Amino acid sequence: MYSAGRQGLTAPLALENAGLEADERGRIYVDDNFRTKVEHIYAVGDVIGFPALAATSMDQGRLAAYHAFDEPGAKLMDLQPIGIYSIPEVSYVGATEVDLTKESVPYEVGVSRYRELARGQIAGDTYGMLKILVSTDDLKLLGVHIFGSGATDLVHIGQAVMGCGGTVEYLVDAVFNYPTLSEAYKVAALDVMNKIRALKQFH
Repeated sequence: MYSAGRQGLTAPLALENAGLEADERGRIYVDDNFRTKVEHIYAVGDVIGFPALAATSMDQGRLAAYHAFDEPGAKLMDLQPIGIYSIPEVSYVGATEVDLTKESVPYEVGVSRYRELARGQIAGDTYGMLKILVSTDDLKLLGVHIFGSGATDLVHIGQAVMGCGGTVEYLVDAVFNYPTLSEAYKVAALDVMNKIRALKQFH
């Protein structure tokens, strides 16, 4: 695989004629409401940079339209899932282990492998896995990372739990349909709870 990133195609737009300019990567600066430095012009999507995803761009456009017409609208949510539609799919939402380590946030990891799930065996997906990052202080779900079949769909379960401030205990107690790949959340939750329980024995 070769990946070189992407840039918004702003060069042919003659931005200077509208009083705008782009940086060296073709990105247009916008404020929190997606308004450019020209008051009546808004920009969203690839031309403003990260995350440059279709789903995020659509929501940026919706919120920009709200603001342009002085309609009440919420801010873009912080929990934005990232998906790569490769084979196998890769997706995540929330914090990474690098983020948490850098910020000195205490956490533990729970893992579920598709090969351990009935649905994974039925689908022949022996390589997929789901990883959850959980706060050891309050058991809140901090991040979800998935590699394998249906990753870009499954990530939304974690996004919903995190968005509601849910803890890993919800995933432990929830009943998931069987056989499904969604069951990976319960397996990973049980895994991390066992690790946290073991850690507490030494404190």
